[in-house]
Amino acid sequence: MKNRVKRIYKALYWLNFVIITFISLTICMTIYKICDDYQARDFLEMARYLPHIAWKVPTVSIALCIVLGFSNYLKSTVFAGLQSRVVVLYVFDILLLSIITYTLNFGYKGFFLYLCAGVFLQVQSMSVRLALIAVSLGCFTFFDYDLLTVRVNMLPFQEYINYYSPARQFYLYGMKSLLESLNLILVMIFFYMFINSKIRENKEFIDLNNRLKMNINELNLANEKLEEAGRMKERNRLAHEIHDILGHSLTCISTGLEACMEVAGQNNPGLTSHINKIKKVSDKGLLDIRRSVRELKSDVIDEASLIKSLEELIEGINSLGKQVVSLSIKGDIQTLQHDEELTVYRLIQESTTNSIRHGEALHIRIRMVFSKGELMIRISDDGKGCTSIAKNFGISHMEEQIRILGGSIRFESEPGAGFVTIAQLPIRSESLND
Repeated sequence: MKNRVKRIYKALYWLNFVIITFISLTICMTIYKICDDYQARDFLEMARYLPHIAWKVPTVSIALCIVLGFSNYLKSTVFAGLQSRVVVLYVFDILLLSIITYTLNFGYKGFFLYLCAGVFLQVQSMSVRLALIAVSLGCFTFFDYDLLTVRVNMLPFQEYINYYSPARQFYLYGMKSLLESLNLILVMIFFYMFINSKIRENKEFIDLNNRLKMNINELNLANEKLEEAGRMKERNRLAHEIHDILGHSLTCISTGLEACMEVAGQNNPGLTSHINKIKKVSDKGLLDIRRSVRELKSDVIDEASLIKSLEELIEGINSLGKQVVSLSIKGDIQTLQHDEELTVYRLIQESTTNSIRHGEALHIRIRMVFSKGELMIRISDDGKGCTSIAKNFGISHMEEQIRILGGSIRFESEPGAGFVTIAQLPIRSESLND
């Protein structure tokens, strides 16, 4: 729509250029024709005032029209963002049009309507726009031949046309009236399309504003969901930590209590009864602790290396009961990132806990194989095994953590053949940012 308005504005300029050219050339050619017909004396006696110099009328008018076109080019391109210079050029345009109107003996003033259209199109400030439009319409009203000839001696355009025969006068008057009517029609079309474009812009602005409000609401909802997801992620993390740390510790305690009950045997039934009660409390605590949401310390290997932490873990398990856990390492031990070390520690901790608690295993073998850029972990036991592997909380957590680091994990088990966990974990370079 804006492009159409600008095209109509350009068409207005060229139509006014044609009108001024037509009027100025008619005046010039009429004066030369009068001289060629040796009718100058009769024409001057009929006319009340002296005409302008013939050649100056089209020369001045057309030259000033070209300057006006150049001024409009500057306003729409070079000075489009400089409103002060645009306003100065419009003041200059009013002066140019006043000179053109005077040169044409005030025979045409429609160019001021073109000027008003340009002010609406190119001036942003409402107060400046109203001032320029008031001046332009004032010139359009004031530059009237019948009004000005009271003070200014000027030969009207009609006197030049009246020199011709009635047939030619009809064509000349008809051409001038047609061109002026086209100018008014184009001005009305311009303002019609200009107003429609503004209405459309307002509608688009309202629609854009409504969409923006909807997007803001959606963004707020998404932000709330993100916050909720963050809270859920933190809750899951705490649940994993509780399950891994306290679950393992309570399992070891329960296993140790079972060993104590076997040692006490039937010789000391009172002690066995007390130990059994303590074991029940420990088992109940193991179930209750899964629902706890308290944050526990997770960085179990902050102050020690991975291998040392694993050795301490295995030593703690072996000292509590009859279970025997062994660790073998093959290859050159490589430095792991903190999240990699924590994942390996949690994997081995959860696997040994499951072997003791669910598999009732007596022997657990942990094998770690370091190769270039990769770590393989194999944990096997001699427990009772199972026909189908139920991916409970612990196993699902192990899979999730291994996948996050780009590794893979699988589980193997058969009834009476124990349980095997095999994990492949890529080792990131120390130069990489985790």
